[in-house]
Amino acid sequence: MRGCGALLGLAIGDALGTTNEFEKLAAPPFPELATEHLTEIVGGGPFGLRAGQVTDDTQMACCLYGSLSTLGHFDASDVAARYVRWSEVAFDIGAQTRSSLSVVAKGEAPLEAGRIVWLKSGSQAAGNGSLMRTAPIGAFLAASEHERRIAALDDSAITHFDPRCRLACAAFNAAVAAGVLGAADPTVLWQAAWDELPVAAELLGGQYDDELDLAVAALQADLRAATQNDPELYTSELHLHRHQGFVRVAFRLAFWELLHRLTFRDAVLDATNRGGDADTNAAIVGALIGSRVGTEGIPSAWRKTVLDCKPSGPAVWSTTYHPQIFGC
Repeated sequence: MRGCGALLGLAIGDALGTTNEFEKLAAPPFPELATEHLTEIVGGGPFGLRAGQVTDDTQMACCLYGSLSTLGHFDASDVAARYVRWSEVAFDIGAQTRSSLSVVAKGEAPLEAGRIVWLKSGSQAAGNGSLMRTAPIGAFLAASEHERRIAALDDSAITHFDPRCRLACAAFNAAVAAGVLGAADPTVLWQAAWDELPVAAELLGGQYDDELDLAVAALQADLRAATQNDPELYTSELHLHRHQGFVRVAFRLAFWELLHRLTFRDAVLDATNRGGDADTNAAIVGALIGSRVGTEGIPSAWRKTVLDCKPSGPAVWSTTYHPQIFGC
């Protein structure tokens, strides 16, 4: 199933990448495949996780999926409440996400929380924390284009209000939806993301000043760079290590892997073995590639390692916040 491919792909990329999270790893220049450091899911990393254990990327995706599957549609208040409950037991949570959810917990409207934190940052904060979790929207609402678009924009706004984050989520989910609905050609997924940007931007008109046009141009530049042999992710403008956690790094890398790696395995290993925010980068890559190849395109041993993992910690890590809830 393609939807399961996206969801499990996210979790598997997360579990694989956590080993190299925050590491400044030496890697060959693009387009050479990076496999020197890791070839299997082994756990460890900065949080000392068990092999197959997932981090905040998947746990937040579980919250989002749980809301969508329970209600049958996206509801920002329900999703935000689930994120807040999760944050109380989270062992890994980004600063921007934590700040926004603390605002929600104090009673602020969910769709205002991210905006408040973004404005306090000087309208600069543009982390990858909404892009990492967004794939359930593309998978669950694949056939409902307008509903999917609104959900992607609104879910991001809960924690990541910057237009680069919100538009990246909308474009990414358009690509995931294309894969889930049967597209096998990577360029079809890329084109879906490209076509989504101006349409989604129209829905955000009036919420920003000149940031919106700049965001569209920036993400279009990322998609164009993804078509080249060298995506220029080791430059002063965008660097996998110096700008780890920046939404544009993850967005550009995901579409580059989509267009340049023939298999799911190669794509997530390459993202993982380049270090930086490796778990999040690999989770985003895994969801995108997974939507195209389905579960059958993901190594069965990796699926088993993640689905069978029993995390040590609060019981909810093995239930509510475990990828088993995807039912794949």
